[in-house]
Amino acid sequence: MRRTFTLFALLLSEGLSSHAADLRGGGYYAPPGGSGSAAGDFAGLYAGADIGAGLGASGSVNTSGYVVGAHVGYTFQAGRLIGGAEVDTLTSNISSGKLQSSAFDQKFLSSARVRAGYVFADLALYGTFGYAYSTTAWRDASGLDRSTVRGNVYGFGAEWAPIRSIGLRGEILRYDFGSQAYATPLGSAILKTHTHLLRAGVHYRF
Repeated sequence: MRRTFTLFALLLSEGLSSHAADLRGGGYYAPPGGSGSAAGDFAGLYAGADIGAGLGASGSVNTSGYVVGAHVGYTFQAGRLIGGAEVDTLTSNISSGKLQSSAFDQKFLSSARVRAGYVFADLALYGTFGYAYSTTAWRDASGLDRSTVRGNVYGFGAEWAPIRSIGLRGEILRYDFGSQAYATPLGSAILKTHTHLLRAGVHYRF
C-alpha cells in the first residue's frame, strides 16, 4: 500500500513540475483546429488501467486492501474547460480480515461518473461524481451472505499528458454505499459501508 501512495505522489509531482516548466518556457501547445488556445488537448475517447489502495469501514470495523482494474471514457474540451463521462470496474481484495467470528469483504468496485475540470498546459485538474456499486460478502461461523450494494462516488483528480495520446493520472475517490442487511443461518448484521480509494492510472487517448 505504501508503494501505491508513493506512485500517486510521484504522478502529481511530475505533472506539476511539467506545468511549472511550461509556464517558465512558454511550452503550451494548442488543440487541433487552430484555436490558438494555450491549453493541452485532452479531448476524445480514452481507455486504460488503474491500480490503487482502498481504506474504509463497514459497520464499526475498518477495511483495507488493493484494487486493480480498467476504465473507459470520453472528454469534451472548450479552450481550458473540460467535461465528460467515464465508467470503470475494479477487482479488489478490500476486507476487514477475520474479526472474532465474522468477516467482511469487497470483491468488485464499479462506477459511472461525470467529470469536469480546468486545463493548465499539459496538466488537467478535475472533480468527479456519479453512481457506484460493489459486490460484498459478510460471513460468520455458520455461513456466508453476499450482496451487491449501491451508492454514490465523488472525488477529484489530476491528469498529466506528456503527449496527446498518453494520459497519466491520480485520483482520490470516496464511495458511500449506505446500510445493507446480511443474514446467515446463525447470525445477522446491518452494515453501513464506505471506502476511500487512492489510485493511479494510465490511458491511451484515441
